[in-house]
Amino acid sequence: LDQAWGGIDILINNAGIDGERAFAWDAKPEAWKKVIEVNLFGAFHCSREALQRMVPQKSGVILSTSSVHETIAWSGYSAYASSKAALGMMTKTLAQEAAPHGVRVLAVGPGAIKTPINQSVWSDPAGLKDLLEKIPLNRMGEPDEIASMVVVLVSDVASYVTGRTIYVDGGMTDYPDFAHGG
Repeated sequence: LDQAWGGIDILINNAGIDGERAFAWDAKPEAWKKVIEVNLFGAFHCSREALQRMVPQKSGVILSTSSVHETIAWSGYSAYASSKAALGMMTKTLAQEAAPHGVRVLAVGPGAIKTPINQSVWSDPAGLKDLLEKIPLNRMGEPDEIASMVVVLVSDVASYVTGRTIYVDGGMTDYPDFAHGG
């Protein structure tokens, strides 16, 4: 298969689930484990397979979809936030290992993006108002804005960037509540 397709140049790890909302003391261990398996182990297994091909060819880019919840806690979603924080460290570690072989490893961290997964929030006026207060640009992002950043990051335009999560979040990770004092 590798010979038929000529190897692999780019891997995008984009599978992810947020799981059931539950505080840690009420969380079902199997549900928690499923989130970790999809979000972290899924990215690891795909990255491992790609690296086995990219390292010998001395080129390639791996980009994983993380989240603002790599750095922002999210009550009720400890598995999700933990998986994304771990994905961020995996990105840094794999980048460190692969850089001497010409392979870059990155992540993109979307903020609130207008997709079906969070439609219950943006279709509710009160939910949308609350959400927009968390975004300095005062709007949700569009899927195309994430896709555009991914294109840049996997291209030669970003050839000197590795081991980082690039947040595309309208400023969410700037903690907008602190704009008015601490």
